[in-house]
Amino acid sequence: MGKPFLSPPDPDLRRTLRQLVPWRAALTIGAMLVGVALLQRLPFIHHLLENAPHWHETPGAPLWFLLLAIPYSACGLPRQALCVAAGLAFGLWGGLGLCSLAYMLGAVLAYGWARGLAPAAFRTRLHDRLETDYAALAHTLHTKPFRAVLTLRLMPVGSALLVSTAAGLFELPLLPFSLATFLGGLPQTLVFVLVGSGTRIGHVFQLGLAGILFVVSGVFGALLLRRNDGPARHYRTEAVTGRRE
Repeated sequence: MGKPFLSPPDPDLRRTLRQLVPWRAALTIGAMLVGVALLQRLPFIHHLLENAPHWHETPGAPLWFLLLAIPYSACGLPRQALCVAAGLAFGLWGGLGLCSLAYMLGAVLAYGWARGLAPAAFRTRLHDRLETDYAALAHTLHTKPFRAVLTLRLMPVGSALLVSTAAGLFELPLLPFSLATFLGGLPQTLVFVLVGSGTRIGHVFQLGLAGILFVVSGVFGALLLRRNDGPARHYRTEAVTGRRE
């Protein structure tokens, strides 16, 4: 599956990406739902799920969760597992609130580090590399910061850490960056918190709803992608072909 996407012909690029994203979304959510169903059959996991509603009763549980989740998000690590765990421990609304807050604050940490705390030589080197290898992304972030960050956050592929770092290096306004990150992260956060909370209470309906919402969020991201066609498409091409490290 890797070779056809190594160097897609430019006229067919948009069609290729449109085909790729739904398949990735379907495979991801399908694999997770199958994995959840299989894990529930293990005695140890079944016991943990039965006790999950009481996890949040631990003193200071939300604070401990945030202390772990914020640096986790700042490093750009996949938040799916974090959201599933939050759904298991805190339920739908508690998990959604905690994960959304952690995702935004983690992104702000990465943004702040890139903007003012990273060594000057490192910032200069990374800034030059972004300007050279991701010129289209840099242009979009400069001209339409809120829309660009929102679109990139909604994409099911790409690097969250790259977006935060680039936003800091290019000195985007903090408020639009934070708001776009919060809103752009909501759909996928909701999807995987739903998976976790549905697993905890055994609601197949919630697991199915999570799959539907995953597809809807992908469609919404694709609509924004069309409005930011050139720069966002360039970023997506790099994410698919693996140009960046």
